[in-house]
This record gives sequence, C-alpha cells and structure tokens, in this order.
Amino acid sequence: MKTIRKEVFFSLLLLVSAGNVEAAENEIENWYTYWGLGISRVTWPDEDLNAAVKLLAALPGVSRTQLSLDLLGFYKPINPNTMVGFIANGAADRLEISEEGDLQVNLTTYAASAQYFPEKIGQGIFGRADIGLALGNVQVDSESETSDPGFGLLVGVGYAHPIMDGTRLALNVNYAIRQIEGETWKTLGISIGGLF
Repeated sequence: MKTIRKEVFFSLLLLVSAGNVEAAENEIENWYTYWGLGISRVTWPDEDLNAAVKLLAALPGVSRTQLSLDLLGFYKPINPNTMVGFIANGAADRLEISEEGDLQVNLTTYAASAQYFPEKIGQGIFGRADIGLALGNVQVDSESETSDPGFGLLVGVGYAHPIMDGTRLALNVNYAIRQIEGETWKTLGISIGGLF
C-alpha cells in the first residue's frame, strides 16, 4: 500500500512539475537577458603561429585554457519566434607556462544579435547571428595591449529548454570570425547559458 501511495504522490508531483514547465514554455516575455559560459577553440591568424601555440601547449609544465563567453545579452521579441538585441561574445585563449609566465589572448565582439526559434522563443532548436565591433587584447604577464577596432561576425545553432517559469537553459554551438588589424581570428565555441 505504501508503494502505491508513493507512486501516486510522485506521479502527481511529476504532473504538477510538467504543468509548470508547460506554462514556462508558453509564455513570451517582454524582454530577455542571456548569459553563457563554455569552451572554445581559438584559431590564431597565422598557420605557423597557430602550430607553434599548439606545440607549446603540448610541452610539460604548460597548460592551455580556452573559454567561450556570452555576456550582457539583452533581447526584445519582435514576434513569437524572433528576438533581437545586443550581446558581447568573447573567447579567451590562455597559456600558463610554469616558472616562465603567462600569455592570454582575449577576443570580444560587441554585436547586434538576432535569435530565431522555429517553435517559440526559448523553446527548442534555434539559430543565432551576431554582427558588430571586434577587439583583441593580448596579455603577457602584467603587460597588456588592445587592438584597434575591427569587424566580428558570429553564426550559431542551439537548443533551449524551459526549466521553470521565466528560465530556460540553452546549449549553443557558435562559429565566430573576427577581422582585427588585418588578421583573421576564428573561434568555435560550445557553451551552456541561461535565457531569463
């Protein structure tokens, strides 16, 4: 008898939870904010330099960290499937060399952005496109140098799933190209983010 009561209780709990998720799926917000964090693969502009960085990262005592970031994403829906706004997309490539120092490259695009959801905003598969101003920053130990502004373009696909009212998780795969001071930097990023 206890087993039946537990099954009924958990079935009702699941039913109520599913109802809450369905309510979240069906509600279009007045505006959204998006933030994401993940991994990236940065391709340096020169093939020889890119090969040297890969070789350096493979040496003992050297660690390499590559991150993908989406910050300050603010969007306004223009219909039930599309939202437009602003976002800062970044990629970082850091080499830590024991007893020698650190090298880090930060690539950022401050962009106009659009996301399209065939089903409904915040639900299911979606596409993303960003276009805007790109900057590069190189840090060697405590020294830092920032590039002149360039051009950045990002295209991506993802999948969003509502987890509660007003909150959706989104898995993204993005490809970005940044033309900075005559050099082309490419990044492939995989991230998970929150759409609120």
